[in-house]
Amino acid sequence: MGSRPFFENRFLLLGFSIVLSACLFCGLSPAFSEMTAKCLPFDWKSFPSNTWVKLQTCGDAPRKVFHGAASLAADRNEVFFFGADTHDVDYDNSVTRFQLENVQWTKDYEPDPVKTYQVTPEGYPRTSNGRPWAHHAFDSFDYHPPSRRFLFVGFPKHAHFAKRQLQENGVTLDALRPATWWYDPDKKQWELLKISSPNLFAHGLVWHSVIDQFIGHDGSSTFHFDPMHQMWKTYPSPSIPGWHQRLVWETRTGQILSLGNNTGNSDLWTYSLPHLQWEKITVKETPLPANGAAIAYDVHQEILLYIANNHSNSYNNPSGKSVTFLYRRSTGSWTKLSLESPPLFGMNYLTQYDPVRHVFLHFEKTSQSDDQLAVWALRWERE
Repeated sequence: MGSRPFFENRFLLLGFSIVLSACLFCGLSPAFSEMTAKCLPFDWKSFPSNTWVKLQTCGDAPRKVFHGAASLAADRNEVFFFGADTHDVDYDNSVTRFQLENVQWTKDYEPDPVKTYQVTPEGYPRTSNGRPWAHHAFDSFDYHPPSRRFLFVGFPKHAHFAKRQLQENGVTLDALRPATWWYDPDKKQWELLKISSPNLFAHGLVWHSVIDQFIGHDGSSTFHFDPMHQMWKTYPSPSIPGWHQRLVWETRTGQILSLGNNTGNSDLWTYSLPHLQWEKITVKETPLPANGAAIAYDVHQEILLYIANNHSNSYNNPSGKSVTFLYRRSTGSWTKLSLESPPLFGMNYLTQYDPVRHVFLHFEKTSQSDDQLAVWALRWERE
């Protein structure tokens, strides 16, 4: 099928999206059971190829979190979202999920008020409900299929308002330290691991299925987390100094890929095991600069998708314009796709690949004035 603009293909989906729109009929917000009944299965089998399609979703979509993270749980058919913009504005520490079978948004629990924020005697930031504070999550939240849980590593560096409130109440923050958490989606509960954790604020994390470990990287060092023994190990393995990394696991080679950082370069790096070394990949062409890159890896076709900001400011792109690139390790080259790309407003850690439906998923707001998260999908097939 030839490439067509994603807005044209919205009409291709009209037949099976009308029922989904019933969820929002007359602007009502029905109870969860009623909402679930109206959100009928989405027809992924009829989904078009080689064009970005904006989905008509069901339920109340969350706002776009600039510093938020996402992770797809293929065995659950869901994408999970965690993270907040904090500073003086956003203190939402809830978990939101997007259900792929019926394209429905739901929230696991309501946010904890800042007045519930505490610091444990060991220095861990925790609410009185046993949850992490609202954090900039960046790329430090990922799924662990063997345990069907999520790992989050965070440090509330920019939780300025919350920290001021605590200090005004006489709480000392000198011992505040990074924390490692498990999140159980079935119980909707967090578990704090009282262990020494790396500071992955503004850095990357990904699960490596072959060795069953999480790999974290801050540009200067690399960190391995062993879920069985629940401990971190640090290796002096640098790539390029900086922050805003985004990591994915490449199934073809069993290596980790990292694209870009806050300097806005387009360098692609690879981390190999058992050598425990980062190496810069030599490519034939280079894409647009990456800063908090919107990337995802197709495990079937073994390609890396990159939605790039088509603007001089790759951190906070006010134009919303983007370009879609694909990278193939087999050819060592980037390809710019000749299709209309979805909106992108700077950093975005939310892009995912669904190996069940064979689609890339992109989550972003539609305009500068509308913060509500929308969803675009791309099923790429060689033409």
